[in-house]
Amino acid sequence: MADKKRKKKQEGGQGTPAYMMTWSDICTLLLCFFVLLLSMSTIDPAKFNSAASSFQNAFSGVLESFPSVLITKDVFVPKMGGDQQNKRMSIEAAKQIRKKIEENNLEDAIKVQVTESGIAIKIADPVGFDVGRADIKPGLYSTLTDIANVINAAPTSNIRVEGHTDNVPINTPQFPSNWELSAARALNVVRFMSQRGNINPARLSAIGYGEHRPVVSNATAEGRRTNRRIEIFVDYVQKRESESFTVNY
Repeated sequence: MADKKRKKKQEGGQGTPAYMMTWSDICTLLLCFFVLLLSMSTIDPAKFNSAASSFQNAFSGVLESFPSVLITKDVFVPKMGGDQQNKRMSIEAAKQIRKKIEENNLEDAIKVQVTESGIAIKIADPVGFDVGRADIKPGLYSTLTDIANVINAAPTSNIRVEGHTDNVPINTPQFPSNWELSAARALNVVRFMSQRGNINPARLSAIGYGEHRPVVSNATAEGRRTNRRIEIFVDYVQKRESESFTVNY
């Protein structure tokens, strides 16, 4: 009799208790439920990273890495503060500008992307300017006016225009170097957006980078044409006060 009891006790101690299977199923369903909630919510990148770190520590040894959230360019949530309305405005502005570009058949020359703080518009050569010249081509007037009108719908946004050239040297009385040429192009776009687009000049700034920030190699004619460009950055989401500073000389 003692041998039978000992044998039953040994058999009962083998394997996983039945209730653990139900418990595991419940945990899996709860995890799937929260993942679905996460996928349908608006993600604050800073809070997401914090939560991800907490989960990764909690499941150390169980999960090798925490899954990341895919954010597409048209459902992009900027990182730099501001309210949800401003974030949605940047996405809507990008869509409106793309529509205007398509109406003018300039999709190959003008690209629009949503950035962390707003939108970026790249105007490629030769749509904007002739080689070695800083005057805006008349063919760009209509599209540039449309872009300014969309941007002006958000009166608190800041606009930065950057000029870029290829690495072919220039040395004329008007443009001693590519710095002057790129800066003049950026300034002409700023002036156009202020005068014809009715944008408050206090919101506008211009920078000339010359040939020093190429996006591709200048070794070919195609590469040089790609590097000759104007980039317009519109910041809908404002930086927090702690993220900005002033240097006095």
